[in-house]
Amino acid sequence: MSLRQKSAISIALVCLLIACLPLEQAFADQLTQMLKVTLTVYALARGLNAVISVAQGTEMSIEPMGVGLTLTPGEILDPLNDLIEQVSSVLLIASASIGVQQIILMLSDHIWIQILLALLAVLALLLVILKPAGASGQLVLKMLVILTILRLTVPVLSLVSHQTQLWLQTERQQAVSVLQSAQSSVDELNEHYQQESGGWFSNLRDRIDIQGRLNQVKNRAEQGVEAAVYLLAEFVLIMVLLPLVFVWLALRLIGALRI
Repeated sequence: MSLRQKSAISIALVCLLIACLPLEQAFADQLTQMLKVTLTVYALARGLNAVISVAQGTEMSIEPMGVGLTLTPGEILDPLNDLIEQVSSVLLIASASIGVQQIILMLSDHIWIQILLALLAVLALLLVILKPAGASGQLVLKMLVILTILRLTVPVLSLVSHQTQLWLQTERQQAVSVLQSAQSSVDELNEHYQQESGGWFSNLRDRIDIQGRLNQVKNRAEQGVEAAVYLLAEFVLIMVLLPLVFVWLALRLIGALRI
């Protein structure tokens, strides 16, 4: 038995073993956890967008000694709000990406897919053993390897993506904490100074205090911009770029097959 024939038999046996493995059971939890993280951050982004929208629709009027002054907190929050909208869009794409991966993982674990791969593996073994010089065995083996690579792409991607998300967990939690603080500051501003009965600054203390509160909101908004940029970069990397890279690698690997 030649070395090439032994290699072909080994490849077919490995593919047969992989065809029998329940991939969904092993990797579905990782995708579920990634989706949970994505939706949690998305809910935070939409909540922050909502309180900023309330602040943007409000004008604070001060009239000390007859001199009118109008302050619009929305102007301070515009950059953060625009960025949060972009983050929300990316998070929706990320959620869709995870959903597609879940569907592909479920389909790849379908019983008929496993049976097809197992039959191809057995057929490849028979052809390689009985007709070692025949081209049919190499063709079936190549088809088996291609299908096996495609079946493994999503599980390996989910493993790498989940591990990357775990590595970046501390930074992500810090960014989320900053956005939560920004949301609390804006929400507090809305609650304390937007009165249903009409108006802002019913007394001198309110008028003096508003500048300090606006400075606090401005600082939180600037920190929120940095946090939103980080979250945007993380989810683009994990949920968009990594899947594209893995698809490219799978296609390159398939194209480089020399069986």
